Amino acid sequence: MEMLYGLLRTLIGWPGIITSIVLVCIGIYSKRIWLIILGAIFAIPISWYLGSTPKFRYIMYALPIFFVGSALAIKYEKSRLAWIFVLPYVSIIGWLGLTVLSQ
Repeated sequence: MEMLYGLLRTLIGWPGIITSIVLVCIGIYSKRIWLIILGAIFAIPISWYLGSTPKFRYIMYALPIFFVGSALAIKYEKSRLAWIFVLPYVSIIGWLGLTVLSQ
């Protein structure tokens, strides 16, 4: 049971957030769609966790879908559009990180 809690802390906490952002950025830079999809999978737990809070109720459930849009943009060779699809997730997580650090 202790191992399960450790895994959940890793996926939902900051290591999962940073892993998803790094995977998506490497995937866009190297034009590997499977890395972007893997980053979207890593973004699902924190998105669902924050989606159950009143402040992020509606937007957080949709944020991993932006990563899928980024993968489709890479498929059609639109790398600028892929970076634009990453911006909402990075900006919300960045705001959340600054809020946590300022408390």
